[in-house]
Formats: sequence, structure tokens, C-alpha cells
Amino acid sequence: MKMDLVQQQGLKLNMTQELQQAISLLQYSSADLLSYVRELTLENPLIEVKERSKSLFRHSRSSSTKQSFIENTVKEKTNLRDHLRHQLINFSLSKQDRACLELLINALDSNGYVKDSLEDLAHLMNVNEEVVESKLYFLQSLDPAGIGARSLQECILLQLRRLHTRNELAETIISDHFHLFAEKSWKELAKLLKIKINQIQEIHEVIKQLEPRPGLKYGVDDSTYVTPDMTIKEVNGAWHIIYHDELIPKLMVHDPLETNGPVRIDKETKSFYTKNLTQGKWLMRAIEQRKETMMSVMNEILKKQSDFLTKGKSSLKPLTLKDIADMLDIHESTVSRTVKDKFVQTPHGLMNMKSFFTTKLSDNQGDVSTAAVKLKLKEVIDSENKKKPLSDQKIANTLKTLYDIDISRRTVTKYREQLTIPTSSIRKEY
Repeated sequence: MKMDLVQQQGLKLNMTQELQQAISLLQYSSADLLSYVRELTLENPLIEVKERSKSLFRHSRSSSTKQSFIENTVKEKTNLRDHLRHQLINFSLSKQDRACLELLINALDSNGYVKDSLEDLAHLMNVNEEVVESKLYFLQSLDPAGIGARSLQECILLQLRRLHTRNELAETIISDHFHLFAEKSWKELAKLLKIKINQIQEIHEVIKQLEPRPGLKYGVDDSTYVTPDMTIKEVNGAWHIIYHDELIPKLMVHDPLETNGPVRIDKETKSFYTKNLTQGKWLMRAIEQRKETMMSVMNEILKKQSDFLTKGKSSLKPLTLKDIADMLDIHESTVSRTVKDKFVQTPHGLMNMKSFFTTKLSDNQGDVSTAAVKLKLKEVIDSENKKKPLSDQKIANTLKTLYDIDISRRTVTKYREQLTIPTSSIRKEY
């Protein structure tokens, strides 16, 4: 056995810090990128942020429809717990009662339900379970109706008891025969209570107006506005992609050595200036590269999804990240980072860039995407006779007849469940 030193040449990709940051920059949303840039300016004195004029963006927003503004806005919510605590101000309560109510309020989940057992809560308070139960009833008398329920059945019952005109039959059905009612075993229920099915249907219409999750309209988040990174607009019969540069601040990188002329500085200071200058120039290039990649990806998406612009979401064709990556000769992960948390304003509303990617139904179905099939399936169900709703097999037959979409009953069932559409027996109205 002999040991020798052998020199060998080879190529190797080194993941430099700049390359890692460039990759991270690509997947940032506009808001995240803005925060990152501002944080960097605190560390790097050579980078100056100049806010861009937003007049163009304001104009485009004001000229858009009211619906578009509503789509982009997340409703501001009031804190549920604070809402309940505010109501307690008007009551004279003992220290123990307030502590018990505070415990119950903190035990509420986002839907407004108490999921912890009263026994456990009583143990935490070191009181009898009956004390906690009495305070739960007190909490359930507060606004909104149905708050503090321990189940959907109790939530609906609490709301029925608070109606201006009480419906005793509805309360009896929910209290004593909830499962038969929920499973729509209405013939059995009508026979049991000796009533007509149309009476149960009327009660069903009343209950549909109630709120099954009363806590959802409250929350702790501030209102937010989803701002599109790009807008697709028709100009002289051609579609154009407008990139909103105004979302990203304009960067200026100052070179103090160049500005101040030949000034004698020590080696350490010069190294500091050189390092920060390099970082600033890299950041400017990375932001410009991010824009170019986003525009390139969006252009290729539109080439594949051109029918979407004129016909809507039901015309989306099968498209994968790999398809776009192959077109642009880039890695699939680059496309994935590019579309992450990016939004586009389209003629059919605000869309996440990821929404343009959808899988193919099957090899023998041509350019039919699963997203398009789901939309057609929903259309069929929305237009059915509610007194004689279609079974999954009949939905499959209708899709074949109307749209030449050939899918099995099991596939219809899977898509229906993904769309959270109930079975035909539950959709039936009398």
C-alpha cells in the first residue's frame, strides 16, 4: 500500500452568504422584503432608503372596483375576551365570582366554546364544580348569543332560547333529537314527533340563520390589506403585467471615499466601508433580480393560462412548477420561492400566484385541471333541484353529459368533500 499526494481539479458550488441571502430575498413577500431592507439600513450606514411615490398605485387602487377593495381587506376584529369583560362592568360580583368568570373567559377557544371540563376548571379554582357551572350559565347569558357553549348542540339551543319569538318545537328537536335532525333523518323524526316534514324544514331554515361559531367574528388581529405585487391589465387588446415598483423602497448606496475625495483613513475603517459598500450594491442587484424573476415566471404562467384572463377560473389548465422551471431553464425550487406569498390583481379578482398551478385530472382528459373540475362540480350542485338533490353518481353523469368530463363516482365524492359540500341526503330540502 502506497500513499501519494495527488492534485485534482474540480468544480464545486459554494453557498456563499450573499447567495443564501439572495435565495431568501426571492421568497420574501413585499412586506417582509420592506422590513428586511429597513433593518439592514440600521446596520449599514451607507444604504439610504428613498420612499417611492405611490401616486400611480393609489390611482390604480381608486379606479378599481369596490369589490376588489373588499377582496383585499381583512375585516378588523374586536377581541372576544375584552368584549365579554366589558359587559361584566355592569354587574356587582364577588371576588370569587369574577375570578371564576375570568377563568371561563380564558378557557374559550376561537369559536367561543368551552372545551375544558368543568371538573378540571373547578380543580384549578379550588371550588365545587357546581360553582363553576353556575358561572358558566351566567357567561352564556352574555353577548353574543351561544357564547360559552360546550357543544354545537348547546350553542344552537342557547341561541334559540334568545330569539325574540321562541319556537318550542325547534328547542325540543335540538334538545332531545339533535342527532336525528343533524343527520337529516327527518322522516323518522316526523313520525316520532307526529309532525309534518315541512315543519322540520321550516325549523331548519331558522337554524341556518344562527351562528354555529359565535366567537369567530371576534379576534385579536388588526386589519390588514393584501397588496398585489403585480397587476394584469388589458391595453389595446393585449395583456400586460405591471410590476408595482412602488412597494419596494428605492435604495441609494453612498461611497464616502468617492464623495469626500482622497482622504487618509486607517485600514480598519477602509475595510468597514468596503464591506458595507459591497453589501449595499449586492442588495440593489438582488432586489432587481427578484423583480426580473417574478416577471419572467408570471409571463410564462400567462402563456399557459391565457384562457383564464377571458373566461375565468374554470378555464385554468394543468400547470406544475416543473413546467415553468423547464420553460425558463431554472430550478423548480426557484419557481416555488418566486410564487411564495406573492399576489396578482387579475380581471377576476386578487389571486395568489400559487393558484395558477393545478394538477392534471388524468392522461385521457386532455387539458382539464382538477381546479376546473371542482368549479364545474360546484356549479352542478348549486343548480340542482334541492328537493331532489343529485347523488354522486348522477353528478358524475352530469359532468360527462354537460362538460365531457369523465370522472368516477369516488372522485366526485373526494372533490365534494374537499369543497366541504354535504351528501345529497343532507342537502335535501322538503
